[in-house]
Amino acid sequence: MTKILRVTAFIAMGLLVASAFAAAQDAPAKTSGGKIVFGALGVKDISSAKFQEYREVPKDLSIPYANVFSRKDDFLFDFHAFNVRQTDQRYTGWLNSGKMGLSFDFNQIPHNIGNNARTIFAESAPGVWTMSTTLRQALQTANDTRLPTSTRNVAFYDALLGPTLASANVMDLSGIRKRGTAELTYGGGDAPYALAVSYMRQARSGYRRLTGGNVRGVVNPAYEVAETSDDLVQDFGFRAAYNFARGNVHAAFNRNLYDNDAETLVIDNPFQAFDAPYTNAAGAIPALGGPSRGLFINAPDNEASTGSAGFLLKFAHQTRLGGDVAMGRWTQNAAFYPYTINSAILTGTGQPANLVSSLQKPSLNGKINTTTVNLNFTSRPIKELGIRASYRVHDLSNKTDRWVITGDVSPNPDRIWRDTTITADAPYGHATANPYDTKTERLQAAATYDFGDLTVEGLFHNTTITRTSREATKGEDRGYQAAVIYRTNDMLSLRAKYEDITRTAEGETFYGFQADEAERDTTRASVAVIVSPIPTLDLSFDYGLRDVEFTNRPNRRATSAGAPEIPNTPVGLLNAKYDTYTVEVDFTPNARAAVNAYYTYEKDRSTNQWATTSGTSLNNLLNYAGSDKTDTFGANAVFQLEPDKWTLTFNAMRQKVDGLMDITAREAGSFYTPGRTTLIPTGQGGAADIVDYDDTELTAVAASLDYHVATDWKIGLGYWFEKYDFRDAFTQGDLLMPQSVYIFMKPDNGPYTAHVVYAKLSYVF
Repeated sequence: MTKILRVTAFIAMGLLVASAFAAAQDAPAKTSGGKIVFGALGVKDISSAKFQEYREVPKDLSIPYANVFSRKDDFLFDFHAFNVRQTDQRYTGWLNSGKMGLSFDFNQIPHNIGNNARTIFAESAPGVWTMSTTLRQALQTANDTRLPTSTRNVAFYDALLGPTLASANVMDLSGIRKRGTAELTYGGGDAPYALAVSYMRQARSGYRRLTGGNVRGVVNPAYEVAETSDDLVQDFGFRAAYNFARGNVHAAFNRNLYDNDAETLVIDNPFQAFDAPYTNAAGAIPALGGPSRGLFINAPDNEASTGSAGFLLKFAHQTRLGGDVAMGRWTQNAAFYPYTINSAILTGTGQPANLVSSLQKPSLNGKINTTTVNLNFTSRPIKELGIRASYRVHDLSNKTDRWVITGDVSPNPDRIWRDTTITADAPYGHATANPYDTKTERLQAAATYDFGDLTVEGLFHNTTITRTSREATKGEDRGYQAAVIYRTNDMLSLRAKYEDITRTAEGETFYGFQADEAERDTTRASVAVIVSPIPTLDLSFDYGLRDVEFTNRPNRRATSAGAPEIPNTPVGLLNAKYDTYTVEVDFTPNARAAVNAYYTYEKDRSTNQWATTSGTSLNNLLNYAGSDKTDTFGANAVFQLEPDKWTLTFNAMRQKVDGLMDITAREAGSFYTPGRTTLIPTGQGGAADIVDYDDTELTAVAASLDYHVATDWKIGLGYWFEKYDFRDAFTQGDLLMPQSVYIFMKPDNGPYTAHVVYAKLSYVF
């Protein structure tokens, strides 16, 4: 369960956004000119990468905003620059002359994942994480000769890896995304036709995230490393439309290309210096051998083409009939990698499994076709009545040629070869090789009726779902919605909505359908009220609810087919509920002051349950009841101390997230440990709750004072305070190996306190 902090108006306290906002409000009266803002900040070094996770806070002179424009007759040029030459820079603009138009946007976003991350590996090449062979041989020998194997416990690995962890390399983890778009248009306006050609290019470099996995051998640890990011997305587009008195026709085509130059991740095995055949333990001889490296495959190169065409017809009584059809083809034919990177494994025919020559096919040659059809109808036959209806069908069909997979190195990766067994459920050797086609059809109808200031609305929808190679081969999603809207004399506005949705599932399942296909009841409700008792005061209240119940979850059965259900053991996601309350006050007593304050309370909770059996009996039953409670307070104010001369701006926000993972286990299960009874309350089965599951606190306060020196000049001074705190079960402490044997990088992206003083100077020319 992850809680994403809501970014609110407090961001305007930063120099960048404050300057950009002011620029957007100062509409120039000149036919040509511009504006430029210079800034200077004073801030001490913040060790946590979280402070500048998606932004740059410069410590020297900067240009947070610049603008140049020209307007004359039918010619328009406008260029805007934000955070010039910073890692979070952006440039956007447009040029229009007659029927021709050109617009562009370049947006660069940094992602500072963590500072001072520690790793026992060295990146010898992009995506290749290595260790000294001599060190790995020493660790392997120490592990293999540690007998009996029961003594290979946490204390043993702590002592064995202690010197290695203590000398770990230190590195900062960051990546950057550069996204640019350009569009050339012709026509539009008074012309009956409009043409457009567009291009989008997005490149990512650096590191994408923390990742890793298991390199299975004698020891099965999990290693965390940085995943290299080096990919490029390009999209070429074309649009055309023709307008006539009764509507229009339109068409479009897009070609999308994805090129990944970081397709693999290679991690050395610290406990195996060289590839060796894996042997199971036998008597006094322990398990030996395994891979010296692990290979993980990332997203392959792929392409997509989509074409669409549609129409819109206009009739009397505001009647509109429209429709469009879109057809797509997704393809992927990147070369396969070998079955394994382990040179000690042979295929069933005796070939080295680490060579591409042992593969049955050189590549997938994957093809997926998509077809989407939309029809829409709206009308207002009488003044008070509005009706609308829509129909949508989406079909995804996998046209990839298939073949029987004769063998691979799973389910024990990089240890041994396994010949594949063909079954009715897996006719190609793996269930994941089956064609996963889907088709959805959605019909929706709605009507509104006005009773003076009161509008009532009713809506009904029905969606049918068809799947192949899934447990639920059929399903239906049906629901209705009722809403009322009331408004009178700008003093009161009210909107209330209630929605009830039921999803069914048909098919065969032993343990229950997956959450995305299981039977489900959903209730949504919302209320929004705005009261304006006097012209200068607005009071608002909003409430939102989403309540999901996964009904008819089957009880757990013993592993043998046909075994009876074990009572009270439904498995999977059982329910989820989300509540949000917001109150807000806007007060504008006069032209020289404006104040806004708000409070939001959010509560999210969900329940998952999992069980295991032993023979015909229940073993473990684990219940995870997670919840988040979030309180957010905020206030914003602008005071014109002296009109057109002195302006004081104040912003403040505080948000606190309290996360809890309530875990209960079966007292009689194997998870239960008698020694925990003195630490954990009776009834929890020896399972401890995680009280700091994702606890987060963010406080931000800022004030700025602007002085208009002259018509074209303005100076400003400001102070910005920001404090962030975060605690959860995974980031507490600084141990790289908190348990046997999971080795983390533990970068610094945690709590920080920042004090920023800034000055800005803006000039309008």
